[in-house]
Amino acid sequence: MNSCIKKTLVLLKFVILISLSHSVNAQTSAFVGGECVAINGMYVSLKRGQDSLLGDFNQETELLEFSQANGINYLILYDLEGMGDEPQRQTQLANFISRAKNNYGIQEIAAALGAASSADEVAAYNDSHAYNERIDVLNLEYEFWHQSDRIQAFSDTLSILAHFETIASSHNLQTEIYIGWITASEGAALADAVDRVLVHYYRQNDINILQYGLDRLEYLASGNTSVKIAPIFSNEGPLNTGDPTGYFMGPWLETHSIDQPFKTWITEYQQLTDSWKQKLDVMGSTWFLYNYFADIPYVNTNHITLQPQSQQMCLGDSATLELDTSAVERDIAWFHNGQCLNDSANVQGSSTDTLQIANLSADHLGQYHARIASYDSANPSSHLTLSANISQDQSCSAVQNLAIGKVASASSYIAAGYEPNRITDGDTTNSRWASAYSGDQWVQVDLGEEVVISGLTLTWEAAYAIDYQILYSSDGSNWQLLQDITNNQQLINSHTGFSQNARFVRILGTKKALPQWGFSLYELEVFGSKASGACSLN
Repeated sequence: MNSCIKKTLVLLKFVILISLSHSVNAQTSAFVGGECVAINGMYVSLKRGQDSLLGDFNQETELLEFSQANGINYLILYDLEGMGDEPQRQTQLANFISRAKNNYGIQEIAAALGAASSADEVAAYNDSHAYNERIDVLNLEYEFWHQSDRIQAFSDTLSILAHFETIASSHNLQTEIYIGWITASEGAALADAVDRVLVHYYRQNDINILQYGLDRLEYLASGNTSVKIAPIFSNEGPLNTGDPTGYFMGPWLETHSIDQPFKTWITEYQQLTDSWKQKLDVMGSTWFLYNYFADIPYVNTNHITLQPQSQQMCLGDSATLELDTSAVERDIAWFHNGQCLNDSANVQGSSTDTLQIANLSADHLGQYHARIASYDSANPSSHLTLSANISQDQSCSAVQNLAIGKVASASSYIAAGYEPNRITDGDTTNSRWASAYSGDQWVQVDLGEEVVISGLTLTWEAAYAIDYQILYSSDGSNWQLLQDITNNQQLINSHTGFSQNARFVRILGTKKALPQWGFSLYELEVFGSKASGACSLN
């Protein structure tokens, strides 16, 4: 047994992770065209048979690495219809989605579908798979504007979307449609029938690109409800599609950044003064089609010449992260734990080569990286820096995480690999506890001795607790309420001003933001000091 330490600060940090698929707060997690946005998407043809991308590790890796390097966080997948009769394909899909979300920054996966019954297949697939293997968006692709009986085709479209909405509301999914040319009445009806609309801007370059069918946006804004939108650009070209007469931005992208179309589009959009814009929420950008990007012969040399470096700091210090790039015309965005940063009271330089963080707090700890988009014609490529970690120096004022290696327990866990001891292993990015999906759930840690708790910080992901309780105990049996939180809408919750002796701390979730799923927690670290006379238990 070690000798007693009179004052040892403790940090307890909860990080709850469930599928990153649902954007449930104001934070943004993609960067394109100089803007922090919710999605930067891309359609992908998975194909079948010998040409199938699914199950081909090298093809999957090429796709995911391309997505990561270009800041893509949303994939819309073709060729998933009929998978209800293909258990092997379901397994391949689950493995692919898990890799994409856990290792490559993909936050949403959509299934591009053409029939109502296909939504039932998606629901059945999701019900039998873990949250990080699930599909998040039902995307309808049915070009009613090309059908001979357009009135009937549009009626069928609304019927399919109504079924999509029924499935989505009971399975935590979002609904989405891709559109080409629509009428005013169709636009108003679609805005009320779907969560999100992808509007095609299939052009050969970005000249006056917003004006190409601008009236479609006004039509969408005439519905009774607001709707999220994103333009779609096409990278097709004669060299990659084999069609010398019908192509779009493929040749242009040989000397232009894939960020440029949205940069031009959103600049023109922001200059509009029309009042109908209030009914639209631009959520980002999308591309058609990944499989053609690979054949565009553009220079893709990494222009990053200085990588940010990891640092150990004391709380209250100021931190500086630096990068450098040979790109002359460029956009830069810094990310913290996967979320795109904006300048704030303590954070400056989020769009420059030098990120500065003043008065470092526990909320600022974690992983940082930057995305740099070059617009130089000689190298119009996008690249990510390596990740740098800002961590707490254990020598600072005797600050240490007393939860590391301590015993943790929970009301449940969904499977091997998600046990409660994951919250005390020191891994804040890969290892986590995940609860059963139904009912209230709790997780707790035994700190091994009594401490005086002065504060807590909880950092949530998409499946945050709307209502939860912080409980404490001296014996692990008799629990008392430390704080009752209701109507939480934030991902980071800081609670201070406590002075309570306790050996056990428990978080009890009572209302979930995503009711279909459970709670999940990365790591547990409690601001405070050791109780008078307490000694370490080794």
